[in-house]
Amino acid sequence: MSTRYPAATLALAVVAAALSGCAPAPQPTPTPTPAFASEEEAFAAAEEVYREYIEAVNAEHGGDASADSHDYLTGTILESELENSRALEASGLHIEGDTVVRSFVGDETTIDAVQATVTGIACLDITSARVIDAVGEDVTPAERSDIYSIVVTFVGSSSSLLISNYEVGTGTVCEG
Repeated sequence: MSTRYPAATLALAVVAAALSGCAPAPQPTPTPTPAFASEEEAFAAAEEVYREYIEAVNAEHGGDASADSHDYLTGTILESELENSRALEASGLHIEGDTVVRSFVGDETTIDAVQATVTGIACLDITSARVIDAVGEDVTPAERSDIYSIVVTFVGSSSSLLISNYEVGTGTVCEG
């Protein structure tokens, strides 16, 4: 009886060894690559996304139902813009005319192996943009500034950069 246990143990060891030999080798973990190869590349990508966003906004204001500027937004700025759109619609107001990006300058980046945060300053010209009420009257505030700067923050990777925040620039003056 004592010879059966070593044989059984040996058989289990052979089966275990055979099964472990059939197990797939562990997959190598991919080495993370930086979101952007350089700060200049990140700034160029951010500018491209911002200009596309403004084009989508202009298309929406022009009545293009297929345009969706919200595709370029994420997080709280997306929620805020959706809320603003609903509020405008509920009040019977809409915007006509285009916004023009006069310039875009990269300001700051934080790039790690997975994600990038990019900040840029855009100078916008809204001279031709008008707020129109439900009866077609121009109700654009007379005292508004037609040229102003926006500090824009983007998050994502080189394949998917989205606007996560923007605010009117306080220390940056656009040439006008």
